[in-house]
Amino acid sequence: MNDKASIFLEYRALLFSIAYNMLGVVADAEDIVQDTFLKWMEIATTDVRQTKSYLVKIATNKCINYLNSARAKREEYLGLWLPEPLLNYDADKARTKIESYHALSIGILVLLQKLTPMERAIFLLKEVFAYDYYELAETFEKSEDNCRQILKRAKDHLGKDANRFEVDMKVHERVLQNFLRAVSEGSMDDLVALLKEDITLYADGGGKAFMVNGQRLTAFPKPIYGRDKVCHLLLTTLPKLFEHIPHYHQEVIIANGLPSIISYTGTSPVALVSIEPYGDRIGNIYVQTNPDKLQL
Repeated sequence: MNDKASIFLEYRALLFSIAYNMLGVVADAEDIVQDTFLKWMEIATTDVRQTKSYLVKIATNKCINYLNSARAKREEYLGLWLPEPLLNYDADKARTKIESYHALSIGILVLLQKLTPMERAIFLLKEVFAYDYYELAETFEKSEDNCRQILKRAKDHLGKDANRFEVDMKVHERVLQNFLRAVSEGSMDDLVALLKEDITLYADGGGKAFMVNGQRLTAFPKPIYGRDKVCHLLLTTLPKLFEHIPHYHQEVIIANGLPSIISYTGTSPVALVSIEPYGDRIGNIYVQTNPDKLQL
């Protein structure tokens, strides 16, 4: 391995993390990293003052260009679009899938969809990767004041939801276990006590269906709003899965840095459920059933 390739490998995990958090798709993030590597191998390193800044600049701008061109693809996507989950670590199988510098939760990645590609890039680099305004100005070839204005717009668009970036791991795990127990036992009272009144459930099936006891099931094309509707959905749909999917079982894994519930038929994953607690209650539920995004 030559020196240029070795230098690039030092920053590969960081570049993948930035690209994944920008795009929400593992394969696309890997493509951005690969394109950045090819660009790096073409240039004369004597012209590069700061290697990290140079590589981040290439990768981030490629992400912005990709997002601007990918809008048409999202418009053609069947049903709701959710980010592809990133499996960090499976404690039972004791293996690491992808080295991730920092993967934001599914809920936060959904939240970032509110931002323009440029707002998202500046927000991530400043708030998640601790870039200062001088570095942002260098990366995006803008003035520091302009970067401040873009960051302010991003925060204005996020509003009070910006507080969702703070996660208490112990609370999250406790709430998830309570949720799993309430659903498994079919306890309406426990579930009602656990869900916020204005809870929203999002499900991404990619327009694909699977058969359960002769019935064709697909993800809901629109979000499900409100505690009563979400409770009814969970307590009427999930028992069918428990009963009729062959060799059905669940386990808790770490996805996007947080405990999540993965469901299997045999060894094949069929759904990943991620929650977003607000204190001791659940404010959002994200269900991924698109098989193309469950290659765990």
